Amino acid sequence: MKAVKSIFTACLLCLLCLQQANAANKNEQINTILEQTGFDKLLQHIPDFAQAVLKQSSGALEPEMNSALSAAFNQAFATAAVQRDVINVINAHYDESQATAYLNQLQSPLAVKIAELERSTNTPASQQAMRAYATELATKPATSARSLLVEQLDKANRHTDFFVDMQTAFFKAIFVAIEPVMEADMRLGDGELDKMVTEVRNSLEESTRNNTRLSYLYAFRDISDDELKNYIALCESDEYHWAIQLLGNAMISALNQAADRAANAMAIASSKQ
Repeated sequence: MKAVKSIFTACLLCLLCLQQANAANKNEQINTILEQTGFDKLLQHIPDFAQAVLKQSSGALEPEMNSALSAAFNQAFATAAVQRDVINVINAHYDESQATAYLNQLQSPLAVKIAELERSTNTPASQQAMRAYATELATKPATSARSLLVEQLDKANRHTDFFVDMQTAFFKAIFVAIEPVMEADMRLGDGELDKMVTEVRNSLEESTRNNTRLSYLYAFRDISDDELKNYIALCESDEYHWAIQLLGNAMISALNQAADRAANAMAIASSKQ
């Protein structure tokens, strides 16, 4: 009997060790994906993005309301809180085989080259050069073939869609946060919030898509159409689509949760007045 118990205990310990090893590998993969996609750096800027969007809307708000919202946003959109919620969503839909394949894609020579070219456009000097490049495009447009490839790439990696989703989520957060403290007759009726969010999305989409197009044309100006086609094929793969969709959904879910936290903070502050 003692021997049976010893075997059972040993098996249980092995199972626990295996579970811990799997969890460690899972966390390592998630952290690597966040790092290699630049999501970790993006998360660091979330509080600033939230305040920037709030500042754009400050003219329509009373100073006292704006101040309260700023404080609520600082807490609700803190990087640690948003990062936690992003990771929770990724954890809930994690697929080791998909994650492994996606990381292998990110580490391929072509993907590394493209990522470096994209990062190179973020410097002040590159931003100035890009403006000059935009002026050149007005008189010497990109070929139709290159324009179609850029459009296809944007669709494949959801670059424009993702940033429009993010900006829309921030604007939606303002509407959600002030709702609890509005007078009853000023609150949004059924469907009004969705209508306002759609209007914001429509106003952002064209300019964001144009900015993406310019950024891609400039960043990839020295690589061939064939290289770009190969990269698009990578972005259209099942593994890449899985990861991009998951990361996008995780971010929007986290921002929506932050909006709810801001609304709760506003309601609590209002109840104490």
